[in-house]
Amino acid sequence: MKFHIKKISSILLLSLMFVLNSCGTDEDLRITSPDAVFKITEPEINSVYLNFGLPQNPALTVVWKDDLTGSSNYTVEMSLDGEFTNVSTLGSTSNKEFTISVTDLNAAIRGAGVANFKDISIYLRINSGSELSNSVLYFVTTYPTNPPVITGPTTGTPFVLSISDAGNTALTVNWTDVVLNSDLNIDVDYTVEAALAGSNFAAPVSLGTLTNGTTLSVTHADLNSVALGIGLSPGVSGNVELRIKARNTNESLDVLVRTSDTLTIAVTPYNVSFPNLFFVGDATSPGWNNNNNNTPVFRNQNVPNNYVYTGYFNAGAFKLLEVKGQWQPQWGTNDNTTLAVNTGSGSDPGTFNVATAGYYTYSFTTAGQGGSFTVTPFTGSVSTTYSTMGIIGAAVGGWGDADEVNFTQDANNPHLWYALGVNFTSGNEFLIRANDAWSSVWRYNGSQQLYGTSLLASGGNNFPFNAASGSYDVWFNDLDGTYILLPQ
Repeated sequence: MKFHIKKISSILLLSLMFVLNSCGTDEDLRITSPDAVFKITEPEINSVYLNFGLPQNPALTVVWKDDLTGSSNYTVEMSLDGEFTNVSTLGSTSNKEFTISVTDLNAAIRGAGVANFKDISIYLRINSGSELSNSVLYFVTTYPTNPPVITGPTTGTPFVLSISDAGNTALTVNWTDVVLNSDLNIDVDYTVEAALAGSNFAAPVSLGTLTNGTTLSVTHADLNSVALGIGLSPGVSGNVELRIKARNTNESLDVLVRTSDTLTIAVTPYNVSFPNLFFVGDATSPGWNNNNNNTPVFRNQNVPNNYVYTGYFNAGAFKLLEVKGQWQPQWGTNDNTTLAVNTGSGSDPGTFNVATAGYYTYSFTTAGQGGSFTVTPFTGSVSTTYSTMGIIGAAVGGWGDADEVNFTQDANNPHLWYALGVNFTSGNEFLIRANDAWSSVWRYNGSQQLYGTSLLASGGNNFPFNAASGSYDVWFNDLDGTYILLPQ
């Protein structure tokens, strides 16, 4: 044991002598700290995909180290080249970390004038005010923000529509969109919408939709339907606003919508009559029998192609028919938003579906072989019910109680009434009253058609009957005062 200790001690002594000897001939041994740096530490390089479905999510976060400048305010700068020929400011911070959202980074890159959308090289650096950090390269995939641009027709172009040219093209809308010739390789659906000028597109109507195209043509008939549907009067020029909505969907099923600027044209529609529509389906009284005293859809007396019905619906489905006893023309929906029709030469559309039984208001606006519809729960009172309802007046035989023609109450809806085969005499008047009394009377409200909305009032005008004398089916809705007379 003593031998080993002595041997170890000798080795230590020799080592110490060597160190001391070295210090005597070389410079002193010093421990030095690393140089102060101002440097981006993470990430060094990265690829970024900007998802328009998550616009406020962080797109990227830059972290840097600064033990050089002593700055308390940093500016994050971006350039499209490593020499920072043109500099864009992304933001400022007092921290040594900076995060930018998806929408803000996308806007900065698109605003820098980039023409492509994928693998865009951007360089970031930090400016402390006195020093610049190193730069970091990112490869970014952006999304479009600029909307399509309408190139035709020009603002103010007049269109005078003619029934003799119903099937010919009246209007052609052209546009450009940078996305179509880009490197994104995506499908874009374009919808051309029309609305009454000054309405701020509160109730737009579609003129048509196409995918990856830049031209849409509309016939005289279809444009006429749209013009009348949004409120223009036949034979009178009115202003119509047009716009284009571009939609594309990503892998997460998020939808990006870009809307063009508005263009105004002048349209003179022609007078045309629209068909009556009738319910069929288990959500309605006639069920799926197409010739079962099918309930008509009441109509807007001011807009000839707008059909409005407020009433009770069973849980189930329904469609609309133009002719009782025939399955076509048949109206429905394939997307729960727009109308579709089989005129007899195509496929039947899908159904309107009612998930929960109750009172609803449906509004259908037809436009050519399409259109739109809305459905809202009815929030008015349904508590007032009447024992009887009838028509009285010289137009149906006289003003005496015995002359009154009584309605039949719908078995499914206590507010819906009908009288079939009522004989009317032209040039006379009538009223609608409840409970065989003059205390609840519905009166004329200005309609020039065989349909409209009446007024429940103690005084006012009688309904004029100026159509041809003959037999009519009469339907009346006491919830909203709508009525319709159908010639037999």
